Amino acid sequence: TSQERAAIAMAQEASQGYLEQIPVATFIEDIDKFMAKEGSAEAALEKLQAFYSACKAIEQRLSQRKSRLKAKIPDIESTYNALLQMQQQAELGEPLTTHYELAQCVYAKATVPVHQENKVCLWLGAQVMLEYPREEAIALLERNLSEAHKTLKELTEDQGLLRDQITTTEVNMARVFNWDVKERRKLKGDEES
Repeated sequence: TSQERAAIAMAQEASQGYLEQIPVATFIEDIDKFMAKEGSAEAALEKLQAFYSACKAIEQRLSQRKSRLKAKIPDIESTYNALLQMQQQAELGEPLTTHYELAQCVYAKATVPVHQENKVCLWLGAQVMLEYPREEAIALLERNLSEAHKTLKELTEDQGLLRDQITTTEVNMARVFNWDVKERRKLKGDEES
């Protein structure tokens, strides 16, 4: 409806945030003045409900992004730590002896001549693997790990900000509903008098 579009437009216009556009909910200070502007409680509640729904959709996207990122960080860290271990062994001038996973719960022992070879291959995703000099691979993973932690922190902050907007909207909806109940009782009392 046009009111839902207006609420979504209002949410987009009054938005701020790091990675997501977080709509800003304004607390209704003067409920009578607000309701005079809105017209009816149904219209106001419909508009607030559309805003609330938009916020909940953003909250769900943020949660999904955060969970995907939390799943990626351990992989990046383990690869980074393996490269650091390879670098340390290379500096000692010795091959690296390690156990690696062939399949689920099946491991093999390998001796890797890291002191003779300075190249590593990294999976970049989408079935793409690239060969890097070890130092470049370490620098790349350091940047990726740093960026992942920064993004995780921003997502957590965004979720906190969004939670505040959702709470404010819920309070506003309750205030509009209570105003409507009060007005109906007042009208009913006037009719009985």
